[in-house]
Amino acid sequence: MGMIGEERAQVSFEYLLTAVFGIVLAISAAIIIETLREIALGAQADILSTREEVISNIMR
Repeated sequence: MGMIGEERAQVSFEYLLTAVFGIVLAISAAIIIETLREIALGAQADILSTREEVISNIMR
C-alpha cells in the first residue's frame, strides 16, 4: 500500500514540475513578445521621424 502512495506522490510531483515549467515558459514568451513590441514601436517612431525629415528637406 505504501508503494501506491509513493507512486501517486511521484506522479503529482511530475505534474507540478510540468505545470511550473509551462508557466515559466509562458511568462518568458510574454516578456520576449513585449520586448520585441517595444523595439518595433521605437523603430516605427524612428522611421516616421526620418520620413518627416526627408520630406522637409525636399520641400526646401
